[in-house]
Amino acid sequence: MKTTKFKVLTSTFLTSALLLGACGDNNDEVEENELNESEVQKQEEEVTTEEDTVVETPEEEPKEVAFETFNLKIDTADTKEAVVAQYSKEPKDSLYSNELDAADIKGEEAKELLHSVLGELQLNKDMADEDVIQRVTLAFGIEEYKNFNLEIAYNGEKEVKTYTDSKK
Repeated sequence: MKTTKFKVLTSTFLTSALLLGACGDNNDEVEENELNESEVQKQEEEVTTEEDTVVETPEEEPKEVAFETFNLKIDTADTKEAVVAQYSKEPKDSLYSNELDAADIKGEEAKELLHSVLGELQLNKDMADEDVIQRVTLAFGIEEYKNFNLEIAYNGEKEVKTYTDSKK
């Protein structure tokens, strides 16, 4: 969209500059310059054609989430349950609440948001607990926390893996 606007503005500016430059003959007499209808129509067609040309950038597909469920609760020194995120394959079970950002969404919207965030994390069951905690806190914008509790049911695993940490 920005590219299209830029092209339209640039072409309009250049066309205006060319018209103004071509009309001057360096004498001091003032003459009325009139564009005939075909020139005006041609300019309008150029602008319309450029406006209709939309350059679409391919959207990057979200990465797959490697787990069935993701349940996160983070307490900060000032706020209990500062971040709560519950992701499930079922949209009705998904929710995201972030007291620091005043976000509180549920359902399909929460599932889509969490899917994009969690897909970027690329967590797996073999990662060190500290690495998982660091990635998750960074992804959710938490620099310091008091309590961290995360439960993940990875795809194909029967057990739920729990990651916890407390700082005083």
